[in-house]
Amino acid sequence: MFVPSRAQGSPPYGGPAWDDERAEEAVGRGKIQLSDVTVGYGDGAVLENLSLDVERGDFLCVEGPSGAGKTTLLRLLYGSLLPTTGLAVVDGVDLASLRPRHVSRFRRRLGCVFQSYELLPHLTARENVLLPLQLAQMAIDEPDERADQALEMVGLGDKAGSLPAELSGGQQQRVAIARAIAHEPAILLADEPTGNLDSVCTADVMRAFRAFHHEGGTVVMATHDESLLNAYAERVIRISPRAA
Repeated sequence: MFVPSRAQGSPPYGGPAWDDERAEEAVGRGKIQLSDVTVGYGDGAVLENLSLDVERGDFLCVEGPSGAGKTTLLRLLYGSLLPTTGLAVVDGVDLASLRPRHVSRFRRRLGCVFQSYELLPHLTARENVLLPLQLAQMAIDEPDERADQALEMVGLGDKAGSLPAELSGGQQQRVAIARAIAHEPAILLADEPTGNLDSVCTADVMRAFRAFHHEGGTVVMATHDESLLNAYAERVIRISPRAA
């Protein structure tokens, strides 16, 4: 299992995400640049004049209370929301100029983990990891081996044949992480990934994030759990609710 470097040519899905031959150079892989970004819903701004630089290989935690805008930031980075003002470049892609027909391809450059595991109950751990690779028709050699490598990275190589009901909450979340990294993204986004877990399961899940990070991947994780900040984050930014 490896994380693609910026010098390794085409993105993981096998072609450029937008109509620019320079996309093949994968400039800026694993990096995030936000400059004076404002983003929100409709006419309402949730985050205003936000500037942030994340280098490849950073482990960034975004901390703040519910409603402060952590999820909004992650939705921006994922391409679900576009900036109304400012510059937002994620993994070498200028989001403001990203064409609608290329959004899904852009998202294949990223890995995403949410509080809910969203595993299909009738599929084994390996099959849950493998399914997105098959549905997205990614140009990936030996996808079965890639799924097994991702499960090994999160410490679940021996659970590849287990159904979700046979796994603990922490193990299910680690399967979700394996699913998010199987296509070897440079950036992994996580929205409150330990919110439903006890301390033991949380530690197991965070070790899985650390394993991806140690391979050179960039991690951006939103959390309100301050106990995770000192233990795992290399950088912390705090978002406060906007004044009414």
